[in-house]
Formats: sequence, C-alpha cells, structure tokens
Amino acid sequence: MEKTLYVTDLDGTLIRDDKSFSSKTASIVNSLIGKGVLITYATARSINSAAVITKGINFQLPVITLNGTIIVNPQTGEQDIAMFSKEDLKELRQRIKKSRIPVSVTSYTGGKEKKLYLKGRTNEGFDDYLKSHAGDKRFQPADTEDIFYSGKICYFSFIADREELEPLYMQVKDSSRWTCNYQQDNYRKEYWLEISPVNATKAKAIQKIQKQYNCTRLVVFGDSLNDISMFNIADEAYAAANADKRLKAAATGIIGSNNSDGVAEWLYINAK
Repeated sequence: MEKTLYVTDLDGTLIRDDKSFSSKTASIVNSLIGKGVLITYATARSINSAAVITKGINFQLPVITLNGTIIVNPQTGEQDIAMFSKEDLKELRQRIKKSRIPVSVTSYTGGKEKKLYLKGRTNEGFDDYLKSHAGDKRFQPADTEDIFYSGKICYFSFIADREELEPLYMQVKDSSRWTCNYQQDNYRKEYWLEISPVNATKAKAIQKIQKQYNCTRLVVFGDSLNDISMFNIADEAYAAANADKRLKAAATGIIGSNNSDGVAEWLYINAK
C-alpha cells in the first residue's frame, strides 16, 4: 500500500498573517494525524520558535527546521544537525569578513545550542528579531569575531534592507560549498539571507523522513522561494494563493491562502 508524506511550510502557508492558525486548521490537522495520516512541517524557524507558533497542533513525525539544517523529533527532542566543515566555514568567513550587516549564527558548544550575534552590529529589523526572542537564553552577544565563530556552526542569518543585503547575497550565492536562502521577511520590509551547509535543504531533510517512514509519495505546500527545493522533489506541490509567483509557476496547483485555511481544507478533502 502506498504511503504518502504531507509536508507544509509554516509562515505564509499553514500560519496566518497574524502568526496564528485557526481552530479549523488545528481541528482538521489534529484529526488527520490522529487517524495516522503522515503530516509534518518544514520551516526556516528554529525548533523553539516553531514550537511556539504550532502549539495546539500535535505533530508526531520529525519536523524540519532552519530550512532543513536541523530535523527534530518533537516527542523526544532528538536532533539530526547538518554542520559546516572547517574548510567551508573558513571560506565563508573570508567572503563575509568586510560585511557590516547584522548577523546571528546558530552554533553548538558542549552540545548546547547558542544564537550568537556580533555586539554593536544592528539595525531596526535585527533589533525586532532580538526583541521577539527576549528572554531566550540561547541569544548571546559576541564581543569579537573569534567568539562569534567559536563552537560548531550550522546556520547564519543576515537581516537588512534589500539594497544593503543583495550585494552580500551576490558574493555568496554561487558557491557549491553551502546553501543560500534569500527572501523578504513574511512580516516586515527587511530581507533575510540565510546560509546553511550544502546538504541542508528542505528537500534533503524530507527525503530522510520519507526513507525513515517508507513513504513512496510526497505532497508539499508552500508560499516562498525557500520552498522550491521541496517542490522540485514532490509528486504534488501546492502553492498558497498568496505565494510568490515564481513558486506558483513550479506548483502542481494553487490552493486557498494562508488566511483562509488553504492547506487544511486541501488535506481534509484529499489526504488519506
């Protein structure tokens, strides 16, 4: 019997513009999960941030965070993390050395996750990012670049206006040694440039989960360009009505918007 894995993006897809989901979406998704339908999510958010925004939906399968960099079992907390090699990190550090754009790095020291950022390097969008994580002890300022680059690193996040960030994106985007995601924030005017190890994509992470659960069919849902890798490997790929037009061009079909329960309604009719 064919087993299908359903994977949805969060922000702009399953989650509404006010960073919530409706009771209808929660009811449908929880009911299907309870019946054994294999549903999970793939997001640019960290597991901490994603867990807050998805509270009320009882995801059972491993979930995909940081655009495929970390796969997390929500039941046990076990993590599968893609890390930069020392050689790749050395080259990347040289490319971004002269940049003054605010940046945070996700790293691990002694098995503990940290979100380091360079002290004094900030802007309005980055300040809002830090404010949204106030009280999160993972976020720590680094006084020097050596401290910033300490630990085992898996993810960089740059935040700035497009005209400031795009030159940096052009410098790093074509390397075969890492993966870049570059797009506008779902909720603000600033753009994000996120850099992860070369094999850290939503598609690669999904393929691991497919293999683990012996799923021969894949259906995905998204709205932004960081969803393109999973659209490219899916048997069926559905773009929300509010999605980027370039993602819509790669889609099997268009569903309702993130503000009108588009994913949940499609699942209610079609998921088996």
